[in-house]
Amino acid sequence: WPLLAQNCGYRLDNIPQQEVVSRFLKECTGFSLRPVAGLLSSRDFLAGLAFRVFHATQYIRHGSTPMYTPEPDIVHELIGHVPLFADPDFA
Repeated sequence: WPLLAQNCGYRLDNIPQQEVVSRFLKECTGFSLRPVAGLLSSRDFLAGLAFRVFHATQYIRHGSTPMYTPEPDIVHELIGHVPLFADPDFA
């Protein structure tokens, strides 16, 4: 998390651009983010991971329900998944 805040602009008042995060991941572990408009099949999602590509949505949850969204959103991707892909031991 500290590296992502330092290098990608993770802050309470800022959602970093996927391209910035993707470049950082590529340097750290070889992973990259690829924007996706909706849910992928399991086959497509897992095939991406096999090639160190994480398909990430660009959708952002509505401000009236900041703690819940019915489907993964960019907050979920950047807070929940990206820190793992930035860790060389995990990635």
